[in-house]
Amino acid sequence: MFPSWGAVHRWAKPLPLLSSRPSSRFLPTIRSPSDAVSYSKWAMKSVADADPVVVAADRNYGSKQVISVTPRLYDYLLANVREPQVLRELREETATMRGSQMQVSPDQAQLLAMLVQILGAERCIEVGVYTGYSSLAIALVLPEGGRLVACERDARSLEVAKRYYDRAGVSHKVDVKHGLAADTLKSMIHNGESSSYDFAFVDAEKRMYSDYFELLLQLVRVGGIIVIDNVLWHGKVADPLVNDLKTVSIRDFNKKLMDDERVSISMVPIGDGMTICQKRAALQTASHSPDNQRYFSRVTFWLVSVGADLAIRVTRHGRLGCVTKRLNIGYTYEVNKSSALMKV
Repeated sequence: MFPSWGAVHRWAKPLPLLSSRPSSRFLPTIRSPSDAVSYSKWAMKSVADADPVVVAADRNYGSKQVISVTPRLYDYLLANVREPQVLRELREETATMRGSQMQVSPDQAQLLAMLVQILGAERCIEVGVYTGYSSLAIALVLPEGGRLVACERDARSLEVAKRYYDRAGVSHKVDVKHGLAADTLKSMIHNGESSSYDFAFVDAEKRMYSDYFELLLQLVRVGGIIVIDNVLWHGKVADPLVNDLKTVSIRDFNKKLMDDERVSISMVPIGDGMTICQKRAALQTASHSPDNQRYFSRVTFWLVSVGADLAIRVTRHGRLGCVTKRLNIGYTYEVNKSSALMKV
């Protein structure tokens, strides 16, 4: 989650009155309240004019310059977000509420909606709704028969979300679950809904991330996407001197995802950092028979994307050349009469 639109300008605040601050060409001495105000304006300009690029400290990455989002650049980015009117109204109302920093930013919501559209998702899950900005963005792009399971434990914020679902005309797409998300997800698995969802977004209790992820990995189909928010945690995850429970939890979770071969991942520096995970297929093959070894010396497999669907591409290499076929996920394919079966 990220502060509401424009809150990034709160980085530079007037400093308290200091009677003895060492003077330098970088930090002016502050001797009065007026000096503090002047310094605040100077600091704001310095932040706004900061170098918008950074270079990795590790020289093995070369001198590649990577964009660093300054307040001025972020304002430009926000000006190029296509935010529907109903989402803007919800964002502005949420900005007046306590805890408004928990709301995702407009650029994050736009990315989530685009992922849902690219995936052709029809069944989605959100863990941590707050006032509904991200869930509304998702519901708006779901097809009429689509379904979003929205898990939230705070009744007050959930009432705001439901009001905007109604206003946007998407209430029929949203299945609101008031209560602990872990209990809801376990119940869905128990009811036989495993591997039936296309997309999930997690923005809830940070120390529960690992538990949420394991449950969602059961509910999301092969090729489906799970997006985790706040993975950069205000930059604290990269600071070895910060070791509070939430920071350590997120840091450990990021390491776990990095080593998890069940998903493909991409950590994206948008908002407070998001990691996009795509569930991989688990391929297993039985031992090859002598006949199979005689006719085919090698069999290779690829997991390929075909529009919104996934398939397995199988290439058989042998004395008669190569034969390639595409298989739908979920089917068992016999390489030839005497070969082992490839099960997905």
